[in-house]
Amino acid sequence: MKRIWKRVLLGGLGTAAGLVIVALAASFLLFERPATYRPSVAMDSVALRSWPEHDSIYQAAKFPYVLRVERGRARLLYVGAQHTSDATNPQLAEIERLWAEFKPTVALCEGRASMFKYASRPATGTLRESELVRILAQRSEVPLYTLEPEYDAEVNGLLRKFEPRLVATYLTLRVFTSEAKGHDGDRDALALHLLRKRTDAPGLRGSLTSVADLDAYWRKQFPGAPDWRTLPDTESLPLLVEVGNVSRELRGDHMVRTLVDLAARGERVFAVVGASHVIRQEPALGRALEVAASRVAAGGNK
Repeated sequence: MKRIWKRVLLGGLGTAAGLVIVALAASFLLFERPATYRPSVAMDSVALRSWPEHDSIYQAAKFPYVLRVERGRARLLYVGAQHTSDATNPQLAEIERLWAEFKPTVALCEGRASMFKYASRPATGTLRESELVRILAQRSEVPLYTLEPEYDAEVNGLLRKFEPRLVATYLTLRVFTSEAKGHDGDRDALALHLLRKRTDAPGLRGSLTSVADLDAYWRKQFPGAPDWRTLPDTESLPLLVEVGNVSRELRGDHMVRTLVDLAARGERVFAVVGASHVIRQEPALGRALEVAASRVAAGGNK
């Protein structure tokens, strides 16, 4: 296989086609997108812990917040982190320790985007917990999945409750408010790029097609609100919070189904997400794994 790649690359060097081939090869070799898992486990609707209960637990918690669940052959180690980008954060060292102790057979993290394949864990600089999980999975040759539902499925769920322009606005600004921090370039260009990407899904295409469309909708839907370009996050306005809560419910439901499905199949499941997800999903996971383990013990396959 290596010889084939070498002949293709050397034969194409110095040509436009060769440059494209090199770029594609580099993308294949250096970047990785975690696979989406499609759970098939039979479950009732997922009931998450209420926000007041979550808040009480979160305020008293130590991080990472670790949930260990064993039901029959099901093994789950669910790690809830306070999101970090600091490679020296003690949470990351604890995640590494837990990984070595647990010896997982499958790993899961937040996020859908492709990320650089690290050769090793950087000791300093920038490192997110989801990146660390990818490093550990790659090093241990363990399958890696995202805990996110398919994007079209999330969009479809939101469209059941909200009109397309509001969904498009929320999904665009959810990313924009993060990526715009420290962004020195043209923010409108960034917004347009994200808008086109976020609306490329059934039900959203054509809802908002330009920054001018977003401006006009923003002024109509949020009169008196600050310019969306200066919004610190999507938690600043009640309507966006409402959309965000529904999105979190949809994601939480998918996360629980995914974790239960993999654990019920006998995998040693290691997953790292924001601590709020673990706290809210904790009761549902315990109940669902009890049911799944009982079905397996009774000879069922789900």
